[in-house]
Amino acid sequence: MMKLENYYDVLKNIDLFGNFSDEDFKKLFKSIDYRIHRYTKDSMVFIEGRECNTLNIILRGNIRIQKIDSFGKALVVVDFKEGDIYGETLLFGKPNIYPMTGISTMDTTILYLPKEAVFYLCRNDDVFLKEFLTLLSLKSVTLSSKLNQISLKTIRQKICEFILMDYNKNESLKIKLNMTKSEWADIMGVQRPSLSRELLEMKRLGLIDYDYNYIYVKDIEGIKKILLSS
Repeated sequence: MMKLENYYDVLKNIDLFGNFSDEDFKKLFKSIDYRIHRYTKDSMVFIEGRECNTLNIILRGNIRIQKIDSFGKALVVVDFKEGDIYGETLLFGKPNIYPMTGISTMDTTILYLPKEAVFYLCRNDDVFLKEFLTLLSLKSVTLSSKLNQISLKTIRQKICEFILMDYNKNESLKIKLNMTKSEWADIMGVQRPSLSRELLEMKRLGLIDYDYNYIYVKDIEGIKKILLSS
């Protein structure tokens, strides 16, 4: 049986639970309903068209969000990793329907908090309420950025948008790629060879360097100028 206390370290790194101690977690999870489920690699975690009735926290693993078109082709939209939350924008919505499908890319463990538990936390913990509202706002901004990225005209602009979003979030010029180049190309809606050529050209121009796992930003102001000129 999976014990939630084994994942307190993950929960403590999430802003929603930033003021919780181990004892607080013990009291909380005695007073609310919750569920933990483990998925093996390549499992269907949720499917487009199903209702979302829980706030979901990834305790271990990774979920790939995909949009399946009418021809059965999967467009990779984003990956959710350990500590990420999903379902918060759907939980209180009408309708509260998943617009996409989520697949586990490795063994993945998820904490499910039903709507009533989220109500309880919002009523009884001011920090949780504040951070929950902040989370909703950030997801709205992220969605806007994602739509903007899709509308960008060139591959270079899409790469720069990706780099700048990560840089603004983590304040680091060393950007870890939690995906292969092929998966990254799928997310941006471009061909893998086209992405490779553009990365090579950006390296030649002194904007970035890169290897299999990381992008190293050499000229962040140059990256910003490319986006400002779009």
